Amino acid sequence: MKTDTFRQETKSFEIQKKPLRIIPHAVGVAEILWAICPRERLIAFNDLTADPDSSFIADKARQQGPIFRSKQTELVIGYRPDLVFTVFYSGADFKEKLSQAQIPSFELGHFGSIESVQRQILLIGDVIGEEGNARALVNLMNERIRDLKARTPHRDHPIRVLYYDEGGYVPGRFSNFNSICDMIGAVNVGTEQGIASWSRIDYETLLKWNPDVIIVPDRSKLKELLVSNRLLSHARAIRSNSVYDVPGVYLRASSQYMLLSADLIAGIIYRQPR
Repeated sequence: MKTDTFRQETKSFEIQKKPLRIIPHAVGVAEILWAICPRERLIAFNDLTADPDSSFIADKARQQGPIFRSKQTELVIGYRPDLVFTVFYSGADFKEKLSQAQIPSFELGHFGSIESVQRQILLIGDVIGEEGNARALVNLMNERIRDLKARTPHRDHPIRVLYYDEGGYVPGRFSNFNSICDMIGAVNVGTEQGIASWSRIDYETLLKWNPDVIIVPDRSKLKELLVSNRLLSHARAIRSNSVYDVPGVYLRASSQYMLLSADLIAGIIYRQPR
């Protein structure tokens, strides 16, 4: 988000035995594992996975437990996992302590599109020995994507949607939001304007881009700030009352639940019940 650039790395991972005690260190990974892995093999979850503002399986994760905070490496080590799934934003100190304790960890890459999520599902399935369940989930996702596209209204001029997050950040081409827009026949304004990952914009730029619809996370007070700003009073989305609060869990989805996000946002921008 700071540089709007990506770095690519290639790593190898040798599996000594089928992991039976697994800990996911990220919400999206936990949601994928909940769908394809026998639940008794998931032995702990981080606190974001147990937070309904961040996770679609929050209630289930809290019920199964135990729950640890993301930096509580000692707790994670104490659970004696066979494997910890980390992601690119897992802390370096967390990963270093796992290594020192000789806890096997597998770092997954960037979840930047529905296609990358599907690749991660298949990869996770390979690592944990649940290839059939992983393939079944990907097939189900493809079926639901086709259904969603079939139900989405066709427009000669697609609706231009801007996702405006806290701090003035907007997502571009390699983002989950861009995949959501593709699935529902909308234009992600960030991609249209050449953003790769995430970039920060000011109000003058927002007015210049002039989207048809603006999506903001609820509980952020961004809607009130945008609607009340005098500079933005001439923006199309402001004038047409098309600034919408969306629960953060839908905007942050990085798993198969992106399809729920797409369905919700389609209902919002096309003003239809979903």
